[in-house]
Amino acid sequence: MMKKWWILIVYTIILAIGLFHKGWILSWIQKSDPSDLPIMFLLAILTATIPIIPFTLFAGVMGAKYGVLIGTLINWFGGVSAAIVYFLFSRFYFKNFFSNYLKRVKGIQRFQILLEKNAFIAILLVRMTAIIPPPVVNIYSGVSNIPFGTFFTATAIGQIPPMFIIAYSGEQIFSSILNLLLGIFAYLVFLLSILLIYKVWLIRSSNLN
Repeated sequence: MMKKWWILIVYTIILAIGLFHKGWILSWIQKSDPSDLPIMFLLAILTATIPIIPFTLFAGVMGAKYGVLIGTLINWFGGVSAAIVYFLFSRFYFKNFFSNYLKRVKGIQRFQILLEKNAFIAILLVRMTAIIPPPVVNIYSGVSNIPFGTFFTATAIGQIPPMFIIAYSGEQIFSSILNLLLGIFAYLVFLLSILLIYKVWLIRSSNLN
């Protein structure tokens, strides 16, 4: 409960700062200087790894500033890089610390069952749907025996849809609310399809066992 309150407080503070500096922020967003891209890629990694500023907010701004394609690339790069950082740290440096952290996470047993059935599909599905917080996926994958190649491939592919829709939403929110709503609707249909595939996969896996 305390964690949820802190998240709400952080979002409120950021919103207040954004409203206070609205003119400057809009002016900065409209200036998509390519020379700033290296800094944006670095900020994407830092924001996704150390979430002082909510990464979803940063990712939306990247879509608004650079457009959906470059915005998606920045967001994807930051998300995947952060996932790798958490994976490596939990596997090689702070395994005991992260193992104790996972014991306090609710629903971790369900993710464990999914991984035992098929690690690649499990990670791919949770990346696309975000039904499990990304740090939990990264840390659990690190402390378990999942090969890095499986983790990276599933993460790299699974991060594309959510990073795309966030960048798309950021781009459209300043240009077309209708297109924004249509994009959100299309993504919800996509999520429902993925969840349906997930249910079918679970049933078939159970029948095979």
